[in-house]
Amino acid sequence: MRRIAALYKQGYNAEEIAADKNHLNIAQVYAAITYYHANREEIDTDLAEEQAEYERLAALHKAAT
Repeated sequence: MRRIAALYKQGYNAEEIAADKNHLNIAQVYAAITYYHANREEIDTDLAEEQAEYERLAALHKAAT
């Protein structure tokens, strides 16, 4: 779900996402996008926290090298 939301937020449309995630059909992608719109604040917060953690770990890795 988060991966679909992230792609959607980057500007990919449902058809492009379905083509990229060939294990999902178009109806499943539209369902995920609908869920994203119904729960946008929660999902956007989750994505932002995931990005912040990625950046924190990347900075730690860079400092260790």
